[in-house]
Order: sequence, then C-alpha cells, then structure tokens
Amino acid sequence: MMIPGEPKAYAEIQRSATFARLRSRSRRYVTSITVLVLGVFASVVVLAGWLPELLATSVFGHVNLGMVLAVVLILLPVLVAAVHLRYTGRRLDPLAESLREEFERSRQ
Repeated sequence: MMIPGEPKAYAEIQRSATFARLRSRSRRYVTSITVLVLGVFASVVVLAGWLPELLATSVFGHVNLGMVLAVVLILLPVLVAAVHLRYTGRRLDPLAESLREEFERSRQ
C-alpha cells in the first residue's frame, strides 16, 4: 500500500521478506498469548460459575483452589510480560534491526 508522498524505501521495506517474516512472527506471538490469557481467564470464570464447589476444594490448610487460581490470575500478566521481553529480544528485535539497517542503507 503506497501512500502519496511516502518515500519509496518504506514501500520496498514493506515488500521485503524480512518485513513479512517480522509481521508473521509478531502476529503469531500476539495471537498465541491472547488466546492463552483469555483461555485462562475464561476457564476461571466458567469454574466459578458452574463448579464453585471445585474452587472451594482445599489445597492445603485454609487455602482453596479458588485462592490459588486468583494468585495465578494476578501473576499471569507478570509472566506474559517476561515472556514478551524474552521473545521480542530474541525473535523480533533482530529482524527489526535488520530492517532498520536496510532502511538506513536505502537512504544513502
């Protein structure tokens, strides 16, 4: 998609295999994480609505399964953030850097 007045280099980068690979990896990652997080959240909601006696099951002492799942829901965003940093640093940032270098070379 060429925008009037857009530098030719941008259009060339968008057509490059590296850009396509970067977008593909990014979309696949975002979709996977989104499905995982929404699945965990929906599972807890379904359990709370249809099987509250299961959530009341004692795990140890006065701690029940509902409390454990609540802690999981609180820690899940921290885990997702850590996974995000690791994944982007290893899989997306190198591709983005090579695209930036391509762009810089094309401007000279």
